[in-house]
Amino acid sequence: MVSGVAVLLLVTAVGYTSLGFSGNDPISTHYMTKGEWSDEVCGVCHYGVYEKVNNSYHVQVDMARWSPLTNFDLETSGKDAWVEEFGKYHPGGGPLAEYGVQVDCMMCHEGSGLYNFEARAEKIASGDYENANQAGMAEASAKAQKDGLRLSVYSADFLTPYPLLIAFHDAVNGVPSATSCSEQCHIRDVPLRAVAWGDEAFYIEHDAHAEEGVECAECHHTEAYIITSDHQFGRGNVSDTPDLPESHFDESMRSCDDKACHAGISHGPFADSHTEFLDCTSCHIPMLPGGELPGGKPLKAFSWQNGEREDVFWEEDFQPVLAWTNGSFGDVLPSVDARNDSNVKLAPFNKIKGTWWDSGTDPEVLENPNTSISIGKAIPVLHVKAADANGDGKVTLDEMQGYDADGDGNADYPNAVLRSVELYYQVSHNIVSNEVGMAKPLTCKNCHGSEAVIDWAAIGYPEGDPGGESAAVKSIGVSYPKKPRPKEVERE
Repeated sequence: MVSGVAVLLLVTAVGYTSLGFSGNDPISTHYMTKGEWSDEVCGVCHYGVYEKVNNSYHVQVDMARWSPLTNFDLETSGKDAWVEEFGKYHPGGGPLAEYGVQVDCMMCHEGSGLYNFEARAEKIASGDYENANQAGMAEASAKAQKDGLRLSVYSADFLTPYPLLIAFHDAVNGVPSATSCSEQCHIRDVPLRAVAWGDEAFYIEHDAHAEEGVECAECHHTEAYIITSDHQFGRGNVSDTPDLPESHFDESMRSCDDKACHAGISHGPFADSHTEFLDCTSCHIPMLPGGELPGGKPLKAFSWQNGEREDVFWEEDFQPVLAWTNGSFGDVLPSVDARNDSNVKLAPFNKIKGTWWDSGTDPEVLENPNTSISIGKAIPVLHVKAADANGDGKVTLDEMQGYDADGDGNADYPNAVLRSVELYYQVSHNIVSNEVGMAKPLTCKNCHGSEAVIDWAAIGYPEGDPGGESAAVKSIGVSYPKKPRPKEVERE
């Protein structure tokens, strides 16, 4: 009798198991193999997290925010064009919610490495919004629903009240990896900052943190990191991501001397005194790679003068520019500060010359088009192209100032100016050590004395090097109070 019941239970369990991967949505959802949020399943442990994610700065993107790099004008091009061009980088929700694309947790959390970013991007670009997130997870879901571990867990759940979630949760819904951040969404930083993270092996060669296996979230951490995260990832107060003071999350990431990183490090009293005004990255990012990198080429200049972006690249390795910064607040261009401004430090930047047409309606821009950090009012590229009256592919000042967009007989941009502005994009990665990177960290003689590579006049010292040869001969050491080096990240 007992053996008969056992056989019956086993047969029934196997039949119940098969439902989990053959289209039974309740069971598939329950075991987290579909890769989509469910309040009944995900929300039990991650209570309130979906709303927190939906309110995060990654999701709540302002479609109307203008950038000289994209020169996208929402008013003339429309929301649909924005979604087609930029939707593939967006995690869903926010501005994509009205298109039916909800927050896709698995863009970051899919644990098997099978998330198909290209399939999702194609769905969004083609307007098939409803199936975009599912397209990204199709292969990963199929694998998760059919492997042996999950089949055994389905069976166990028939016999016991609760699934053995811990056995497979992280394999399906893992911690975000560096590759999911860098090689997909933030691959767009390659042209701006010459970051090497477009390929994992290439990045390990160029960044000491990558070589040690440090994950993005270890520095860009969140509050309540483990299970109730607010998903407001820590970020530096960099000059090209300005926020309004009441809503920013700048300076929320871990610093170099954080207790979890390099707490207590010393380079000796002379060098340590520099940290009051010198960011660590100034010495630890001495060079940046040029030419064709995984993810693109580093930009040196770009121009929208003729209605299409024309780029000039750094073809060879290059030295970043040092400049004073305390970050930016408000809606301004990527810019830097001056030596005597408050709370500034020297940090490295990729300085890019950007050129575009402005309507000249902002008095500050009209007076100083090439030095003002005001956003101004860019002329939409659709109008720039249309202003080419003789069709020679070159837009002149006369053509732009005389262009009549609405056909009312009056020029729409009589005060148009062609701006050429030096834009500063702060560099925080490609960190070198004595063992890793494309060059060794800068030493005293690299900044002071006859071998100095620093442009002292450019950073507010017209009289030249304030330290001179006496500073050039100083030495730099590395020591910790209790340990020889920071605790290394454990690798699998």
